Amino acid sequence: MSVETSEKVLEAGPGADEPAVDPRRRFELLEDCSKLVVSELSRVIGEALDKLSDEMVARAMTEARRENQQVLLEAVSVVRKHRSDIEFRFRESFADVLRRRMFKRGGAAAAEPAGGLELALVDDDAVEERIAMERLAQRARNRLDPDQVLGMRARLAALLDREWFEENDHPASPEAVFDALRCALDALAPAAEVRSALLQAFEPHVSVGLNNVYSFVNERLKSNRILPTIRPRVVGSAESRARGKDDGRVAEQAAAASPIAAQPDRGAQPAAALDAFEALMRQIAAGQPSARRSAARMLSDPSTFGMADLPIPSAEPPLIEALNALQAMPETAAAGGAPNMSQLIDQARQKGSALDQVTIEIVSLVFDYIYSDRSVPDTIKQQLLRLQVVAMKAALIDRSFFARRQHPMRRLIDRISEIATDPDVDVGAESPLVAGIADLVDWIIEHFESDLATFEEAVRRLDLLMHAEAERRAARVAQIAREAERLEALAHAQEAASAEIALRIDPVTPVFVREFLYRRWSRALAHARVDADDPDASWAGGLRAAELLIWSVAPKAPDEIGRLAAVLPKLISALMKGLEPVGMECAERERFFNELLQWHTRAVRDAKLSAGRPAQPAAATARGGAEAGARAQPPAPRPLQDDAAAGAATGSGLPGTPGEGDSRIDALQRGDLIELDEDGSRRVFRLAWIGPTRKLFVLTRFPDVGRSLSRGELIRLFDSGCARRATSASTLDRAIEAVAQPEAA
Repeated sequence: MSVETSEKVLEAGPGADEPAVDPRRRFELLEDCSKLVVSELSRVIGEALDKLSDEMVARAMTEARRENQQVLLEAVSVVRKHRSDIEFRFRESFADVLRRRMFKRGGAAAAEPAGGLELALVDDDAVEERIAMERLAQRARNRLDPDQVLGMRARLAALLDREWFEENDHPASPEAVFDALRCALDALAPAAEVRSALLQAFEPHVSVGLNNVYSFVNERLKSNRILPTIRPRVVGSAESRARGKDDGRVAEQAAAASPIAAQPDRGAQPAAALDAFEALMRQIAAGQPSARRSAARMLSDPSTFGMADLPIPSAEPPLIEALNALQAMPETAAAGGAPNMSQLIDQARQKGSALDQVTIEIVSLVFDYIYSDRSVPDTIKQQLLRLQVVAMKAALIDRSFFARRQHPMRRLIDRISEIATDPDVDVGAESPLVAGIADLVDWIIEHFESDLATFEEAVRRLDLLMHAEAERRAARVAQIAREAERLEALAHAQEAASAEIALRIDPVTPVFVREFLYRRWSRALAHARVDADDPDASWAGGLRAAELLIWSVAPKAPDEIGRLAAVLPKLISALMKGLEPVGMECAERERFFNELLQWHTRAVRDAKLSAGRPAQPAAATARGGAEAGARAQPPAPRPLQDDAAAGAATGSGLPGTPGEGDSRIDALQRGDLIELDEDGSRRVFRLAWIGPTRKLFVLTRFPDVGRSLSRGELIRLFDSGCARRATSASTLDRAIEAVAQPEAA
């Protein structure tokens, strides 16, 4: 059925026949809402300004390009110097934008100021700026609750005695907010790239804040009888509305005056769409399998079934009564449901219309898909199974269940599934969270009759459960973060140690000593710098031991034999002590010291054989004291590295030299879900921590401890296909999409 030429608007529902609000009261409400919107959004901007500095500094530390870092740091400077000024100027600018948008009529686009978003700009810079602003506004719109947006558009239009506000043109739209923000920043005259960085940093805060503002305003206006109940009606496109405006007004007036004003005028729907819908219902009644699949696609299409209170027949009362009886059965309340529940549901389904039957059938298919989803733990599946009858009732009462993510029952299932698939959550059979969800399902089964607000309360109770779960794991997460910060500090210290060792290596230093210094001693130095009681002294002592080791394996003159004999006991002791926190395996340590002993033995023998020969200058001398001297350094060799071996030795996963950048790794954010293939199985982890320089990443999964991976290790896992970002689609979204696929018929 074609819907390209139609859109949904809102009209008054059953509350339309309430006494009209007098003009004076409307003016008072208009002033009240204006102050509310300006005050709340100013508070949002103020709270955002408190956070922007830290957020942009963190972003700057992850930027590879110096010019991008400089832009972010300049933006931080603007926020810190002009915080109060930005907040004040935004309030003034937004109040002005709000007034202009409220009282502007159609065709008044020229009333926008020279800097407005609606102005046609011609130079390239201005066009690019306008495109960037539109992208910011679109990003914010994508995060808004569509029901709240539609409510704002309809109720503000009703308050102002207007027909309608277009999506981008209502007084508190994202475009209006970013327009005011841009004006506030322009007054401070920052560079264009700095202003752009600030606007992008504001966007997440604006998106969250707008949702709350819209909710406040809608509730305020509903409580004052401004469209207390609204519902959709399908109308033609903007062009067709312009052509048939007068006819539409007559139809609305007739519908409002009729005894069945609660039902929108079905004549307003395109005739072709209505005919197609009725034909499909006849095909379903005739038992055509393809018609059921077509109905599934129709019911899950947001463009046709994306709103509640649709102008289609209500569910048959005998069917609702049968489902009420099933819901009241003790077997339904039991974990896992009744074994013969599917047969009982089939019997109940026969009491409904063709549309009712296909609705129940699709709900059953969706739940079958959820139960086969391996990402959802069995303990949670058992609880979801108990909600199947409740979900059927909710889908029959509000047909937008499949098409609208904001459907209350769908939000509840999505929230439970989201919790269940969180790798950091304890979903064991005896866990407090699973017990809490079981109690919540008991409460829903007992209390839900026909009011969908029951599910809103259920979501609130579920959030309280998650809050308690978050508090239980807060100490664990904090410990993981502290350990991650320590590992990051160790990584930086190891890089610094490798650089210091490179300055001291001689061309004649044996390979086994080089390998020991870069692979083992650099890590010992890192632990000394981070964990020692006196980091500076321990670091200096570790470097002195490295210098003595390098000197000890260099060619010796006869007169140096005595000094070598005196130095070796202290050197060996210092090396053994320094290696303790590194955890070098006994066999590897024994091999190294045996080879070192053999090398020293040969060095002493060669020195004695060279007695009486002309003295040759030593290739290396120990630094420090009277023996220190300036000498040309050869090019520093690349440090030997083996991230996997280093991580296995201590379990720390410390990186060596970081690998090359990878766009997939750079795109990762804290909280992302990562799938890892391990031992033939796939497990999901949460990215709990990212180092400031993005060289260290910590993955967590209950009850495992944090797993630390260097940047190079993570890149190799992604390149090999052993790691990938987990899908962000909800379990219910995937189930509905699968059910509506034609090939699944």
